[in-house]
Parts: sequence; C-alpha cells; structure tokens
Amino acid sequence: MNENLLKIILEHEKDFEPLIFTRKQLKVMRKKKEGRQLSNAEKKALYTSIKKKMEALSILNERDGRKIYIAGYENIVEGRLEEAEKLVKEYSVKNGKVFIAGSFLFSKDYNDIDIFIIREKGYKEKWEGNRHLIFISGKRLEKPIFQSTAKISISTFPIPNKLEKKKPKLSEVMSTYHEAVIECRNREKKPEMTRHLVFDYYLFCKNHILNPKELQELVKASSLEILDAYVKELCIALFSKSYLYVGIHWYIQTLEEDIKSTKHNKSLIQYKKTYEELLYGRQRDKKAIA
Repeated sequence: MNENLLKIILEHEKDFEPLIFTRKQLKVMRKKKEGRQLSNAEKKALYTSIKKKMEALSILNERDGRKIYIAGYENIVEGRLEEAEKLVKEYSVKNGKVFIAGSFLFSKDYNDIDIFIIREKGYKEKWEGNRHLIFISGKRLEKPIFQSTAKISISTFPIPNKLEKKKPKLSEVMSTYHEAVIECRNREKKPEMTRHLVFDYYLFCKNHILNPKELQELVKASSLEILDAYVKELCIALFSKSYLYVGIHWYIQTLEEDIKSTKHNKSLIQYKKTYEELLYGRQRDKKAIA
C-alpha cells in the first residue's frame, strides 16, 4: 500500500468520510500507518475494500493543470513517483502520449528507466543516458507483455485495457521450457525464457496478466519442479490430448537415443520424464501450482 497516498487520506479524513471511506475503515488505515497490529477482520478489510478504493483514487493524479494517470500506485517505490511525473511531462511536450514503466517504478534496484513513446506505427529503441526510449504503436499496446508492463505505470493518457491474446505453437512452448530448465540449472541472472514460461502459464492457465513485480517475484521463486508443472499444465490448457500425443510421442523416442549418447544428460532426462508424465499420467500433478 502506497504510504504517500495513505498519508494524504489520513490528513484529510473529513473530506473522505463517509462518502469514500467509513469511520471504521479510516481507523484501520490509521493503525496501518502507525504500524500497530491489525486483527484478522481488519486485515481482510484493508486488503479488500480499502485497497480497491485506494487503487481507484490513485488512477488519476492531476498536477500543474495536466492529467497524469497512475496504475499500480501501491507498488511504486517511495520517491520515484515525482521523478517519473517530471519525465513523462518532459517527453510529452514533443511526443504527446508517453508512459513510464519497468523496474524503475517498483524495484529498489534498477539499471535504467523505460520510457514508452506512442507513435502511429513501427517500433524503435534508443538510449539517452540511462533513459531507455521505446517507440511503439498504439496497436502494439494490446500485446500481453505491454498490458503487463502498463499495470505499474505513469502515463499522460489512459492506457486502453485491450488484449491481443495469441496462442503459441507446441514447438514454441517446448523450446521455451527447455531453455528455462537450462537457465534454472545454470542459475542465470536474467532468465528470459523462465519469464516467458511463467508469464504464459498465468496468461493461458489462470487467465491472469501478471504485473512486472509479480512476474519478477515468481521467476525468482521458480524451481525445476515448478517449471515441469507449469509446462504440463500449459500444454493441457492449449492443446488436445491427441495433438499432444502426435507432437510429443516421437520426441520422447528421440530423447531416449540422445540420453544414451550424451554424457551430460540431466536436462534431457528431465524433459523425457516431464513429457512422459504429460502423455501417460505417470506421477502426474493433480493440480497446477497456484
């Protein structure tokens, strides 16, 4: 929960009560602000009705006569909001529709500042110091990855909540899974394929677009066992049993030969085990990892 917004509300309680927050809700918010322990009922109120109302209040922030739209207010690191506002206003003078997103907003540590600039068509990237400028079309905003990015953002315009959901091919899912396993075994610092697999799992199995912070946390928590569960559930959600059998049965046979002829074959053994469980139900997971 964003402390700055909480402070503003508590400083102007009379303006918010009772039309927006009830007296009981304001008492819970004050206890939260003061660091006092909350009861289970108070915690439930805080993270349901109170949180939703605060998110609604944070959507639109108007300063200097210009509207600034804020999404995911509660995830923004304290102090970053003001700097981000200055940047979007600076770039909007020449470019119009601009929004800032990425780790700069929600992570204590970051390498650069992602500044998205909307134009009619095309895609382009360039750097100005630590500012990463990304020029994209409005249509591209409908892609799941950009809808995810926009969930924690500061913009000069309301970002449309439109989704272009494209089903991946089986070969693409398998390739992503294979690379994710290798990333996990090597403990790579930037596991891009793991991000891809986790994101697709939640998109197609849970019908949920993760925001960047959620995605970052889930990727960090991923293990080989979790990756196995994700790819199996993803395949079941996207493809029929008969299609999976035709597409994977031959690959299992290929893996058997490769395992015999390959010295370092732990990943190959894992692929084979996972695909056998998917097709034949051996030790099959009864439910996906939430």
